[in-house]
Amino acid sequence: MAPVVFLLIFAVFEFGLFFKDYLSMSAGIRDSARLATTVGSSTSADFQVLQNIKTRTPALDPNDIIRIVVFKASGPSTDVPVACKTASVTNVCNSYVKTDLNRPVTDFTGIGAAPDRYWAPANRKDRLSDPPDYVGIWMKIRHATVTSFVPLNKDLEDTIVMRIEPSRS
Repeated sequence: MAPVVFLLIFAVFEFGLFFKDYLSMSAGIRDSARLATTVGSSTSADFQVLQNIKTRTPALDPNDIIRIVVFKASGPSTDVPVACKTASVTNVCNSYVKTDLNRPVTDFTGIGAAPDRYWAPANRKDRLSDPPDYVGIWMKIRHATVTSFVPLNKDLEDTIVMRIEPSRS
């Protein structure tokens, strides 16, 4: 009877850690999407989003982050474009890896070799007259099992899409 009880205890523990990772990731990108809607076309928009993810997901091990994508969405229910899950696409998305979380703000200019040059923040519509773009954030992480009793090595991903808050001009 004891092995079954221990298996159940480890299973509950492992599933708890699994959901902690998922909820931390989801809350972090939700907060970051809200930030992206308010910074709009600011030159440092993607830098601010990445820094927000970094600070809003303290429960995640940064080494578990596989990819973060900031993408142009066509509406609130848009999924991340498949090509963006592996690389940046011109006028569509900026795709980041965990090392981009530690880049300085001076790397994010939207031009030249900047990591945010593919969908440069300066090109994002944030005027009432345009109308404003939708910005989406997609994140993929790897949950590594802590116990060997319940193998939950699994990739988790989530997407949040929100409309950029329009400026008055």
